[in-house]
Amino acid sequence: MNVTVERDDNIKIVALDGQLDVASSDKARDEVAALIDSKPMIVNLEKCTYVSSSGLRALLMIAKTAKAKGTKVIYAAAIDEVIDVFEMTGFIKMLHCVKTIEDAEKELK
Repeated sequence: MNVTVERDDNIKIVALDGQLDVASSDKARDEVAALIDSKPMIVNLEKCTYVSSSGLRALLMIAKTAKAKGTKVIYAAAIDEVIDVFEMTGFIKMLHCVKTIEDAEKELK
């Protein structure tokens, strides 16, 4: 799992690339959480190919960390398989998810 900052101006966009599983979820969670500041954040999931239960927990912890810091986080552009996991587990109701990066940007402006 690679974590990269795609943009950092008024809105920070952080991309997750690869599988968010037991081997990578703690590291990804820590890296993304360390990037949370006062700017709203979009977590780009378009290249995240798999999310395990530990990955779900990492995404939830990122959202909780952001909320505690008063920062809004939106998860965007997840592939259908990842959305299916969110829906089956009920995480779709716990995480703020939108279809595209552009949709997330509109919400944050």
